[in-house]
This record gives sequence, structure tokens and C-alpha cells, in this order.
Amino acid sequence: MNGVPSLVEGTPFYFKFDILHFTSYYIFSIIGHNVMLLTKEEYMKLPTMYERLHNKHMTRVEKVQRKTYQEIIKNVHVSDSMHLLSYSCGDWIWDYLSAISNPEIRKITATDIVPKPVRKSDEELIRSVVDWNFVQVQPDEVLPFSDESFDIVIHHDVIEHTAKPYLMLREQYRVLKKDGVLIVGTPNLFRPANLAKLLLGKLVFPVKIGYYEEIGDYVHIQEFHEQHLKLLLEEVGFSITKIWYCYFGIFPLRLHFSDYPKSQLGRSLCHYFLIEAKK
Repeated sequence: MNGVPSLVEGTPFYFKFDILHFTSYYIFSIIGHNVMLLTKEEYMKLPTMYERLHNKHMTRVEKVQRKTYQEIIKNVHVSDSMHLLSYSCGDWIWDYLSAISNPEIRKITATDIVPKPVRKSDEELIRSVVDWNFVQVQPDEVLPFSDESFDIVIHHDVIEHTAKPYLMLREQYRVLKKDGVLIVGTPNLFRPANLAKLLLGKLVFPVKIGYYEEIGDYVHIQEFHEQHLKLLLEEVGFSITKIWYCYFGIFPLRLHFSDYPKSQLGRSLCHYFLIEAKK
């Protein structure tokens, strides 16, 4: 991978951007899930994935999410030549991080509900490190793939947007090979900002979190606590391997206690969690 930018600990990462979180205005309130420090126009001035990966506006929560995911994906081994499904891939940052973190990932199939959402130069970059292809899919529908097609399925900040989470997970279970791995990342329903909204009578779902011109309003239809999502995954048929907890603090106020909480309180109130599950 000569000439390909690498990510090392301490390197600034790019700020959150995927097709379901892209917004053309600043979000900075207790009602918001994330804090966007760039407008759509400013984002579009970042011409390459490399520049977005190294964007100095990356938030602490995002840094922890990225670092945690890379630690997870680099240790996944289903076979010596793995095929990964990137479900609702956004701008392919997760695809790129997957490919550079685990050389046994030889092929990535990315999906989204809109046509390829990034520039050709970014497509060239991801294809320089992995065999990559894109398939547009319909929301809340059966996936257009055969049974047991993939070794790994990943999605981040997606399940809270779907109206049919059981169908979504059941389809991912279907297309995974035996012993295949699912990695799910989602904001924690019980994060402190949500508890404050609950006390104020403001925690209501669905909640609009932004607008994207190709799909209109997008919302968090529901959010999940780890036990809720764990039970849903087990109902589909998955076995939970491990849960990772990211960032304990009051994010909108920049009040930080721990990046990787160890206490039961910190884990229960973390901002974001990732679950690794096995078929």
C-alpha cells in the first residue's frame, strides 16, 4: 500500500459524515446527537478523503469511535480472504478504515440508499487498497444478495434510522457466512444528554436530526440501549462476542470523564457503543 495515507494513534481524524448524518447547518444543542463543526459548503471544500480523514475539526467522540472500530476490525478473522458488506456506507470512511486495518479483507461491497455519494477521486483511493464495489439498495427491504455471501457485515449510526430493525438484522444474518461477524455501532439511548431531555420532557421519537437534499428529512426513528440491541441481535440468531463502550461525559457541554469507561455507571451512560456478534 505504498503511497496510501495511513492512520496512526494521535492523528486527527475527519469529522462525522455519512449519508444519514449529513446536514447543511451546525448542530450544537442538547437535542442533537452529534456536533457538526463544518457546514455542507465547508465540507465540500475538503476535496479528498485523505483531507477528511485528517480534518482538525474531528470531535473527541468521533476519535474514540474510529480508534475503537479499528481495534475491533483488525482482530476479526473469519478466513484469510474476507468479503465485507458495508451497510449504508456513507462516504466510505468505514470502508477505508476496514481495508487498511485488516489486510485479510480483500473485497468490500458497499451499499447505500442513494447513488454513490462521494467523488471519483475517493473511489479511486478506496480501490487502491481493496477490491471495492457499490450497490444501491432500497430502505427497509430485503438485500439483493444470496445467502451466506459475506464474512463480515458492518454498519455505524444506521440502525437508529431504520423503521424495521428486525428485518435489517435478519437480512444481515442471512447474507453472513457461518461464523461470520457483524459489527454494529449506535448512539446510546441512555447517554446523559438524552437523560437531560427526558427530565425536561423533550425525549421524543422519532426526532429529526437534519436534512439531505437527495432523501429529504432524516430522523432517529428510535434509539437503543445495549440490552435492547443485544436482545434483538440474539432474537435474530446472533451470539454476542463483545460490547465496547465509547466516551462517558456530557458531550454537548464538552464535560468529559472517560474515553473508555470501565465502571458500570460509565458504561450505562456512555455516548456510543459497538457490539461484535457472530453467526
